[in-house]
Amino acid sequence: MITRAEIGKLVVLHTVEPTVLSLYLRVPRDPAELRALPARSLELMAAAATGPGGAGLLREENRAAVRADVAAHGGDWPGRTVAIFACADAGLFETYPLACDLPERAVLGTRPHVRPLLASLQRYPADVADRHAQRLAAEILRAAPAGLAAIGLAECLAAVNAHAVELLVVPDDGLVPGYACGRCGALATARDGCPDWGTAPQPVPDLIEEMVARTLEDDGEILAVRDAPFQVAARLRFR
Repeated sequence: MITRAEIGKLVVLHTVEPTVLSLYLRVPRDPAELRALPARSLELMAAAATGPGGAGLLREENRAAVRADVAAHGGDWPGRTVAIFACADAGLFETYPLACDLPERAVLGTRPHVRPLLASLQRYPADVADRHAQRLAAEILRAAPAGLAAIGLAECLAAVNAHAVELLVVPDDGLVPGYACGRCGALATARDGCPDWGTAPQPVPDLIEEMVARTLEDDGEILAVRDAPFQVAARLRFR
C-alpha cells in the first residue's frame, strides 16, 4: 500500500519538460479480460500525449516500459487500480497497486500526478468524503474574513508562493495550466503574473499539482477530494 513517505519521494521529482507519465489503470477481475489490459494502457497514454499539456512528449521508452509491465504483472492486481509512474529521463519507474477504486487516467507532467494517491490514503467512502469536504469548506469560509484562509485559485497561488499554506484542499482530478517565474519560481496563471520576472516564464502543465508539491515540501497537508465544493482552498498558517 502506498504511504505518505513514498508520495513525498515522488513529489520531489521535477523535470523541465512534461515527460513524467502518471497512469491510473483499472485491472479487471476476470482473467479472460486481462489480455486487453496492455491495449487499454496504450489508449490512455495516447490520450495523454495528445491532450492539454501533453504536446506529444510521451517518451517511447516510457510507453514500452508501462505496456510490458502491465502485460507481465496485470494478473497480480485483479480488481484493483494500479498507479504507474514512469520517466526514463529521471530513472523513475514505480508501480503501486491501490486498495481503492479510482477513475482511470493518464497524465503527462513535470511532476508525478499524485492527487489520486493522496485521495486514496483518506479512505473515505464517497458520501463521507463529500460531507467532510463541505464541513471543511464551511470552516475555511468562516476563517477567510480573519485572513486565515484563501479561497480560489488566485488567492491560493499567492499563499503557496508565500509558503503560508497549512492545509491545501484540491480536487483529485483536472488540470490547470499556468506559468512559473524564470527567476523566483512564483506560480501564476498568466505569463506576466510575477513582477520579478527577468527571464522567460516557464510553462507549468498543472498549477494544482505544482501547488500540491510545494505545499508538501513546506510541510503542509493536502486534502484531495472528489467533487470539491470549490476549485481550490487553503487554511493558512498563523503568523
